[in-house]
Amino acid sequence: MFRKRSTKGEVQTEYSCSIRFLDDSEPIQLNFKKDTLGQWLFDRVCEKLSLVEKDYFGLRYVDAEKQRHWLDPLKTVYKQLKGVNPMVLCFRVKFYPEDPMKLHEEITRYYLYLQLRRDLHHGRLLCSPQDAVHLASYIVQSEVGDYDPQDHPPGYITAFKMLPKQNAKMEDQIQELHKTLKGQVPAEAESNFLKKAAVLDTYGVDPHQVKDQRGDQLYLGVTHQGIMTFRGSRRTQLHKWNQIRRIAYEGKMFIVHVNVAEEEDAANAKKVSDEAAEGGKEKEKDKGNETGKEQEKEKEQGKEQAKETETGKDQEKETETGKEQGKETEKGKETETKKETDKENQSKKEKTEENKFEQQPHGYKCLTVGACKYLWRCAVEQQLFFTLASSCNAPKLKSGGTLFSRGSKFRFSGRCQVEALSASENIKRSEPKFPRTNSLPNFSRNKHASESKSSTLNTSIMSEPVPEEAAVDVPGNAFGAQTSSPIVPESPVLKAPLAAEEKFDMQKVQTVSASAPGQKTPVNGSVPVDPSFLETSIDSMPSYQPNMTMDDDEEDDKTPKPSLDEQIKQLEEQYEKITSDQNHIAPGGKIGAAPKAAPASTGTSKSPPKSSVCATCCKVLTYSILFAVLLMAVTFVVLFYTKFDHPLLDEGRKQLQFLEPVKHYIDDSVEAIASKFK
Repeated sequence: MFRKRSTKGEVQTEYSCSIRFLDDSEPIQLNFKKDTLGQWLFDRVCEKLSLVEKDYFGLRYVDAEKQRHWLDPLKTVYKQLKGVNPMVLCFRVKFYPEDPMKLHEEITRYYLYLQLRRDLHHGRLLCSPQDAVHLASYIVQSEVGDYDPQDHPPGYITAFKMLPKQNAKMEDQIQELHKTLKGQVPAEAESNFLKKAAVLDTYGVDPHQVKDQRGDQLYLGVTHQGIMTFRGSRRTQLHKWNQIRRIAYEGKMFIVHVNVAEEEDAANAKKVSDEAAEGGKEKEKDKGNETGKEQEKEKEQGKEQAKETETGKDQEKETETGKEQGKETEKGKETETKKETDKENQSKKEKTEENKFEQQPHGYKCLTVGACKYLWRCAVEQQLFFTLASSCNAPKLKSGGTLFSRGSKFRFSGRCQVEALSASENIKRSEPKFPRTNSLPNFSRNKHASESKSSTLNTSIMSEPVPEEAAVDVPGNAFGAQTSSPIVPESPVLKAPLAAEEKFDMQKVQTVSASAPGQKTPVNGSVPVDPSFLETSIDSMPSYQPNMTMDDDEEDDKTPKPSLDEQIKQLEEQYEKITSDQNHIAPGGKIGAAPKAAPASTGTSKSPPKSSVCATCCKVLTYSILFAVLLMAVTFVVLFYTKFDHPLLDEGRKQLQFLEPVKHYIDDSVEAIASKFK
């Protein structure tokens, strides 16, 4: 009601934002207006990439408070990017599919491969050193093709920055594995990479730094399986989606209500039913034995009566009738016992069902309120995407509301996983050709031996190489050293067992031995490695400490470097200022003495614009007026429509007798309105 109406000129004003891609290619510039929705901007990006299966992707940006956000397709771009300078969005994978090979088109799998390659480089895709070496070999095969001794001299793997911490021995193993992958086209190598990465515990994990109840730091991830926590080198908890009943947040606390006793109750119910069945069988056996004894007694009595009397026919008829009556009584007893056992089983089942609905809350403290809200939105959206059968049944969720805040609302948009898979099956276009980028400009792709054969894989063309990306170091424990064998055999996928948080000891996880004296750094240009790092066993699992300080999105919020023309203009302005200061004549007749400048404030922050100040003042004024009117109405009702006896209220009624006509007018108007409805 008090919102300022936007004029026609403001609506038609165009704004510009830059979009960055997964292959680190040249960003594109897109223009949008004030009323442009986020869905329109995302559709333009997908059209640029020739991407049809776009339900798994999204646009992410970093606000002024260094907090990441996903672009909401139902809200305007201007409202979401307001205050973000520069306006930079990154095209990223939002929902990691459970089975990457179910994606219909090769271009979709390629963009997922690029995202997982970034996750491996930044330490988000935690895996054992053996798995890391195999994943790196697939990356090399996809980028440079088959191994050739002439084109690939010793130490060529050093130029590739694929792992958070890689040493010379790991590079030798990658080289040996690269030799064994001869004949795989890029699409085949990328498919093997996806199959290997999809079975890891950290597949699709976007780590959120949180603290538990004891204040210990851990990382929380949300995937297609559910919500999981990582501490040290293993996964400590996994709350599956079918166990989670409610997700909420309050301030900095992220709360997950989990049905922990579901599996235990199911096992107990089976035990109870088995025990009840066994007890029923034992009762039936005992009763059968009793009835058999009674029948034997009756037979003996019948024989004695037949011997005593000569007319045994009448006595035999009587015994037969007695037997029939005994059978009827036995049947009645059996039915009664069955009813009793059924009642007991039903009561036990009801108790187990009541226990199933018992919820146990798990709380995690985030660093900031914004980070907690972002985690809540991510968790809720992931749960709806992977669990809904239809997006039409998506509920509207709300959380975080307090006495002084409205909280956060979430409405799911787009299609769920079931709908996305069914829609991908109806794609009938031919496979689009797309360029595969190379991270190293010095290496050219060799021809694959299998390219001459007929294959359904899309051997797309190469694009111009982009400059090499600098390596990013991950703090904490790194990948261990390697065994003496140059070739690492295929190892099974490491899946850490679930562990309770209370019994976890951080000191037992770190198995790094003491550094050896006189250890030298590796040669041939590889990354310098700590001596203790080289002595670590290759079988040891590194601790999950992803690089949160130098994330790929946080690099985007830096101000871009000025162009050459802007630098020339800045130099000209500085030169003009210097010349004007030198040519200035002081009051004393001296040339070059600049006038004394007015004392400037030491703070670097600029004063807020007048429009924002006026808007805040108007809001405060309207809220104060509304509060005053509400207070007056409450006092009026208390004085004239209640019968409370108090000296202050009586004095108030005497002083406000002139308002009685207002009361009569209100009563008459209420009666008139009520009579109309009658």
